[in-house]
Amino acid sequence: MTVQVRVAGPEDRPVLLRFMAALQEYERALEANRTPGPEMAKPHLSHLEEEAAAHQGVMLIAEEEGKPLGFIAAMVDTDPGFFVAEKERRFGYIADIYVEEAARGTGAGQALMAAAEAHFKALGLTQVRLFAVAGNKSAQRFYEKSGYGLYEVSLRKYL
Repeated sequence: MTVQVRVAGPEDRPVLLRFMAALQEYERALEANRTPGPEMAKPHLSHLEEEAAAHQGVMLIAEEEGKPLGFIAAMVDTDPGFFVAEKERRFGYIADIYVEEAARGTGAGQALMAAAEAHFKALGLTQVRLFAVAGNKSAQRFYEKSGYGLYEVSLRKYL
């Protein structure tokens, strides 16, 4: 069996909503400030679809023998201001990636990342960025194995 990646269509919305809710619930167990998955899935997916449409993005689904395994939402972003050199300001941005627990280790995540990276390369971009919840160590390990390294560190303090 081989993992295939394809562009998500309107008919994939129910599975994308399920994946989005599951991703949110996973992160919610790690970060208390997260909205419950079923509550945020529809508006957040709509937001991602709008952002992808407006910013040369793509929503992709990984599947095996027609069974959806996971998804990735990717779009082009630009650093604000002038602190980053002009040629480096535009970059690919991975907004969300999720692979069902039973499908982890099948290559679905790697296939999704490779497809998103190919999309960005075709647009002439030279870098991709993403964020991970600090407590999501498995995601961080996956990203590191995929060749990603630290770029910025975000800190917070509750008042």
